[in-house]
Amino acid sequence: MKKCAYIILLSLFCLFWGCCADKIQPDVQDWSLSVKISEVQGLGAGEAAGAGNGITTKISYGGTYGEHSEFELGDFFGLFVLDDSDNIIVKNLKVYCSGLDNDGKTVWSIFKEGASEDNTSNYPISDILSKGVGYFAYYPYDESFSTTISNVASIKSIVSDAYALLPSDQSASYTNLDLLVASNLEDCVFGEVHLSDKQVSLTFAHVMAMLRYFIPSGAIKYEYTFCGDDFTPHLMGSSEGLDEFRYLFQPGCVLDVCVKFVKDKKLYKFETGNSKNIFPIITQAGHCYFLDENAPKVPYQIAVDMGTSVMWASFNIGAEDDDTATAENIGGIAGNYFMWGANQTTSSFGSSSYANYNKNFTAGTKPNELPLGYDYSGDVIYDAARNVWGGKWRTPSWEEWQELYNACTYKVETGKLTLTSKTTGNTLVFLFQGYNNGTTVSQPHNGFYWSSTANPSNIAKALATNFRIGNAPTQNSAADRYTGLPIRAVYSK
Repeated sequence: MKKCAYIILLSLFCLFWGCCADKIQPDVQDWSLSVKISEVQGLGAGEAAGAGNGITTKISYGGTYGEHSEFELGDFFGLFVLDDSDNIIVKNLKVYCSGLDNDGKTVWSIFKEGASEDNTSNYPISDILSKGVGYFAYYPYDESFSTTISNVASIKSIVSDAYALLPSDQSASYTNLDLLVASNLEDCVFGEVHLSDKQVSLTFAHVMAMLRYFIPSGAIKYEYTFCGDDFTPHLMGSSEGLDEFRYLFQPGCVLDVCVKFVKDKKLYKFETGNSKNIFPIITQAGHCYFLDENAPKVPYQIAVDMGTSVMWASFNIGAEDDDTATAENIGGIAGNYFMWGANQTTSSFGSSSYANYNKNFTAGTKPNELPLGYDYSGDVIYDAARNVWGGKWRTPSWEEWQELYNACTYKVETGKLTLTSKTTGNTLVFLFQGYNNGTTVSQPHNGFYWSSTANPSNIAKALATNFRIGNAPTQNSAADRYTGLPIRAVYSK
């Protein structure tokens, strides 16, 4: 992806333009204009392979698979300039990319009606810049705004009106929906507007949020659901065996999306991690939310930075499925128990249950045969965190548990352990949950959590963490692999 170039114009002429000529008396000759497009930030529902973050895109995203990053010869954007009393002193000025300077940077001029794209004799824009306090620039240009926009409130309505026009079916009109804005108007700030020395710098940003997802090419689209309603996204194109779809949202929407498709007579489903609004993903302007086969069930936003090499989940696996769970109480819900190396919870625990699980295991080396010191973290065959929550979530290794303890102060009180990061000040709470030995939950006044690391000297055991009142958190190396313990997931930064 090529980076957006700064687009610089050095003024050589005075400007007298249309109805605003009587208000703008050019008293400087060397103001300049810098224009660029901000990068779309990748967030939220997952990370598509190859999609990455920091996508810099023009309004139409090129209309094909991939992005277009720069303004080009023949592009127009509209510009409103206001004085310190919110009076419009420049109304819907048509700013025209008229050519390239000696450094290969695009030159912006005021478009003269009737001029062709080959006409580079249009007026320069520099003199108009010195009079402004408030700026609102938008792309693509709309001639009707010259008559319909009359005050600062109607300028701001350009954004709200764009939101109102978003339809459920974007399959045919997608490229005409998005809007780029650079504004410093109060209650209508988008992108960046900087006035420094004798330069105005405009950074355009998308005012919409975008969902972007990939499914295998040739798959049959079965269902698209957004907050309970069907919607139709825009097919951008196909590449590397994937079809890319995009859908635009108004900022502030709860991103609750389900996409189903059929491939080779099998039904597949992608979802955002917004189970029962416990951890809603709220769309933000200029942000792209990826959804693909790697999208996690539980979004990464619930993780806490404890100043370690990994981000730690704020609640246990399975707590999100409790019928009583809310955003306020989920940290106090026990979640599920898992036997070591079993990538899902089971209805029973203990030696017999573990033997049955291993007997029916056909994906590779059986969990009870994984060698001394083996670490399965991130391996979907054995890792319940990766299998249940998906994405980058995984069970922490013992080294990562030890790193957490070293990075924190601790407080052990009835029913819970509270860790506080020495560097970030953030906290994590771990409940006392004991363990399930196959018949009952034993030692409920102790806290036990699995690591993904096998005992280095006893193949029947694995390493867990243990804490109780009166003791510092420590390693438990005697946990039988058949024991049911909770898991607190992590992902690498």
